[in-house]
Amino acid sequence: MFQFEARGPVGQPARMRVLVTGAFGRLGQAGLDRLVREGHSVIAFDVSNRRNQREARRFEGRVQTVWGDIRSLEDIGPCVEECDAIIHNAGVLAPLSEKHPDLAYAVNVGGTKNILDAMKRRDKPPVIVFASSLSVCGPRVPGGPPLTGSDPTVPTDNYTSNKAECERLLQESGLPYVIFRIGVSVGVKAAAGDLSPDVFQILFAIDPATRMEWVHPEDVALAQVRAVQTPEAIGKTLMIGGGQGCRLTFGEFYGEMFEATGVGCFPPQAYGTGPYYCDWLDTDESQALLDYQRTTFDAFIAELRKASRFSRPLVRLFSPLIRWFMLRSSDAWQARKSDA
Repeated sequence: MFQFEARGPVGQPARMRVLVTGAFGRLGQAGLDRLVREGHSVIAFDVSNRRNQREARRFEGRVQTVWGDIRSLEDIGPCVEECDAIIHNAGVLAPLSEKHPDLAYAVNVGGTKNILDAMKRRDKPPVIVFASSLSVCGPRVPGGPPLTGSDPTVPTDNYTSNKAECERLLQESGLPYVIFRIGVSVGVKAAAGDLSPDVFQILFAIDPATRMEWVHPEDVALAQVRAVQTPEAIGKTLMIGGGQGCRLTFGEFYGEMFEATGVGCFPPQAYGTGPYYCDWLDTDESQALLDYQRTTFDAFIAELRKASRFSRPLVRLFSPLIRWFMLRSSDAWQARKSDA
């Protein structure tokens, strides 16, 4: 059963009462910061574990924290009863979704169903902003027009199947919703670390010419907060990307990030030729409605370089060892060595 903790300050007027699921993930925390800054009252819902409890300390006294399991209607239902709007970020991401498909389905789809069931009990249901992904449009090959919100879903794995089913549930619910198909949203913390062999294997399998559009997590959070206050956005599926200043190729994206952190660029032979769930996005409608695009990719790289300024000399010193370790996850590079 859920537990309430850390109520926000009393007696202060709030513009809206907003429930954020997956509140202590990276996107969730960016949303909490934005909501609090704009004077909203916030219910932060997430599963209780050591990491989330540590991250939650930063918001003590500013938000109402609810520890619970989104798979339980008893946990999430009372939060939906209390709110004016919902920003729904909670979910199991790839590659974990592919290793534990039952867990992923229960959280991603079952959790969304619980929220919708609780919304239907309300006389006046709150609006829900759902964090989907551009990956529901399927693997992309370089070329063609940017993706739009009207492009059909082409699910190819557990994660994209879950997201596509959630989109359908929302569209058929008769409830007020906004769907965000979010582009590649990597912040400084994720870029500076938090990489695993599973991630390396995916990374090196992708054709470096694949087009992608990056968007800052804080810009996504700004779009989410604005969406709950924008009646014109209700019922729409919007592409959320950084705009023209954030369009590049996959090879350029990781090349710039690896250079900024001191690891250095990898040779083209390290990468595969496979398509991936990345492309440029048509964000004209979302930007016109929500005016959220603030950070260019160049500005992000400058931010990353600044954040890495103390660690970069050490990383450069050990870069041969780091690169060797990372290249062990590159099928293309290992095949090349075997053929040599």
